[in-house]
Amino acid sequence: MFAILNTTPAVLLALAIAALMIAASVFILFYHDRKHEELDQWVDFSFSRDTLRNALTYYRFMAVSMLVFYVLFTISCLLLQAEGRHIFASGNEPLHAGPIAASMFTFDLVLRGGFFDIMEHFDLGVSPVAMNRKSLWFVWYAFVFRMFYALTLIKILISFVWIYGKIRMARQVFRASSSQLRLFE
Repeated sequence: MFAILNTTPAVLLALAIAALMIAASVFILFYHDRKHEELDQWVDFSFSRDTLRNALTYYRFMAVSMLVFYVLFTISCLLLQAEGRHIFASGNEPLHAGPIAASMFTFDLVLRGGFFDIMEHFDLGVSPVAMNRKSLWFVWYAFVFRMFYALTLIKILISFVWIYGKIRMARQVFRASSSQLRLFE
């Protein structure tokens, strides 16, 4: 398996991108709690623009990292193909994908990462291009990319649901307290 990974520039770039995706995933997973505390404080105490802007920097980081890794992964796939690696297939036949097809393959991986097993279970896809399962190291590389998106999207979803719930609870408390104040007037 690793004999295939001779150190060409495209392979080194793919390994570097995979390492960066893993590092970004770990950062998002463990940095998340501290940013949630800031968002909780914003909801509980201040509703100030500065606190919200500071907390939303976290979401901006996730969005930018998702876009950057999308572009880097697509470029990496194109560079690997340019070196003659057969990373894509259609059925059992190796396939050469152009920039649009490689981009659609990457988007397919994003959707598979975001919708988890739904796309796998129903065999859904947006691209006729599939990964060459004989290239095991590329399968692992695509897996890292897909899991980066899955973990990031899970964190975004959990965070938005949590903050939305906190805002709704804060509004209900505010409404209840303001109706009690009116009773005392």
